[in-house]
Amino acid sequence: MVDSAGTLSTVVAVVAIVGTSLLAALALTRAARAVALRVGAVTHPSSDRWPKPPTPLLGGVAIAVATAGGLATATLLVGDGWAVRPERAAAGPALGLAASAIFMLGVGLMDDLVHIRPPLKFLLQLLAGVTLLSLGAVLPVTPWYAGNVVVTLFWFVGLTNAFNLLDGLDGVAAGVGAIASFFLGLAFAREGAWVHASVAWSLTGATIGFLRYNFHPASIFMGDAGSLFLGAALAGLVVTAPSRASASLVSVLFVPLAIVAVPLLDTTLVTVTRVLSGRPISQGGLDHSTYRLIALGLTESQVALLLYAFAAAGGVVAIVLTGLDRGLGLLLGAAFLVAMSLLAAYLGRIQASTGEQVRRMKSVTLLARNLFYKRRLAEILLDVVLITLAYYGAYRLKFDGMLSPEHAAAFEATVGIVIALNIVAFGLFGVYRGSWQYAGIFDVYRVVGAILMGSAALFLYAEWRVPAVAQAHGIVYIDTVLAMALVLASRLSFKSLELVRERFRCRGARVLIYGADDGGELTLRELRNHAELGLRPVCFIDDDARRHGAEIHGVPIVAGFDGLAWVVHRHKIDKIVIGTRHLAPQAVALIQALAGKLGLEVAEVRFEVRWIGAPKPAVEPVVVAEPSVGAAAGGNGDVGPLVAAAAGVGGGSNGNGHGAVADLRVAG
Repeated sequence: MVDSAGTLSTVVAVVAIVGTSLLAALALTRAARAVALRVGAVTHPSSDRWPKPPTPLLGGVAIAVATAGGLATATLLVGDGWAVRPERAAAGPALGLAASAIFMLGVGLMDDLVHIRPPLKFLLQLLAGVTLLSLGAVLPVTPWYAGNVVVTLFWFVGLTNAFNLLDGLDGVAAGVGAIASFFLGLAFAREGAWVHASVAWSLTGATIGFLRYNFHPASIFMGDAGSLFLGAALAGLVVTAPSRASASLVSVLFVPLAIVAVPLLDTTLVTVTRVLSGRPISQGGLDHSTYRLIALGLTESQVALLLYAFAAAGGVVAIVLTGLDRGLGLLLGAAFLVAMSLLAAYLGRIQASTGEQVRRMKSVTLLARNLFYKRRLAEILLDVVLITLAYYGAYRLKFDGMLSPEHAAAFEATVGIVIALNIVAFGLFGVYRGSWQYAGIFDVYRVVGAILMGSAALFLYAEWRVPAVAQAHGIVYIDTVLAMALVLASRLSFKSLELVRERFRCRGARVLIYGADDGGELTLRELRNHAELGLRPVCFIDDDARRHGAEIHGVPIVAGFDGLAWVVHRHKIDKIVIGTRHLAPQAVALIQALAGKLGLEVAEVRFEVRWIGAPKPAVEPVVVAEPSVGAAAGGNGDVGPLVAAAAGVGGGSNGNGHGAVADLRVAG
């Protein structure tokens, strides 16, 4: 309908649709807030929710009515091409989209006013999904109709709940919904589905207008009415989109998955962590990705903006996917979803306090915990995906994106063998013994060695059985490099995210570490590992001028002792921590004297080995009034080791110890 000459009119049409719904939302949200205050539709503090003052609800009603205003503009002002007048064959699915979204709006409104129990809400969501199906809307993902019905129901209920669960912090659900609907509209426009594009962009304007009052600090919430309506509308748009005979799995499934990746991954994270901890999925809690990001040190506004960025990245990936062929689309889409899944897995390690006692786990939950938290099964499945992506990517790069039937057959015949060879090599080299949190150079050696071994085995097998690969050795070489890059990126992802987290962490006293040797590096790691100390390393100083200008774990070495006063002023230092253990007492005293003139506190990190003697029977407890630092350093052996440990200091050695305990602490 829209050619190059009509680009300007298309932009004007989009602006008219989004602008109408946006202006309507601005006016209607204020009215909804006033009505909510009058009828008492406000939130109440709860132990399983983020602490918020009583806030009006009913914002979802304003979003729904404003969306209808945008559709009216598309019908009355823009023209027949954009009008919401579907063909007779598409009338049923269009009616199903409207009916299911409005029905979920009513369910959410009822839940906001009188509270519906989670099982009943779930049944009503299923009923809305069945209504959509009964009117002819089916997601064509599999060759079998029954499978498509199951996928459609799962998609509708899953996405509806995803936005419902995401609506926990100010502005998150509305902002992510606005971005998702905007990019969904772009994807529909590229396919020529202008009716669906107008619906999506009407939803965009409505959520942006509502966001004006919902961004932190929010003066109104959308409530379940808004989140359920938003999720149902987006899910219904995907299901009812006109499908083409040439449509591939990328356009049907991967494009919408990339667009709504943020709410779906949040829901997956919540579901997995609650199942593993033995908690009901329907129960509220502070285990969402939003609260975990706050636990990392971000503010509510920063969390919202970060999730907006992730949602926009997913939208850009989705638009790029619409212009790629099937194979390359699957490659890029899978890589994006793997990256987002790794981010969700990292957030799964972060605990947000809920103030409640975790229930005793059942046997099935314990099995799942062993599988997931010990990472074996999850790591193997991830490696299977990464190895497959690397192997297919090698073919695409080798032949500039065009695979001949011979090489396509070679890929299909050998991909299973490549997976098996690499997984066996990973096991032999001990790749699955390491911990991602503490990944280091030895883990890199393991991965590199295993992939080289797998590539060598593939090379020999190809020479023996696969002429197409034997005649194009570049496939094996490229696959080796890609596999190393992907697997190492996954193994180092947690450590990389920790570095990003440290960069964004802005809380705590600014600390200067004196000494950039092994002791200083150990001090830096311990200060970062113990955030409860409230100490944030900013820079090092070291008397060895050859180290100046270098960095240790991203923290710069800026000067020596002569520049201490300048460094304190330049970097706004609050405290000094002595990390090196090679300073003479006179040097420590000199640092203390200079720090005293600058009004700074000085601390040192001690690493002590306390020999613990064999327990003596019937030893009377010794009361220690004020244990001294001298006792911690060695003492005279008068204090029993067990009592001294309870008091927080080290006892003296009695000469008959059988082990050592490392005591690392910050001492003032």
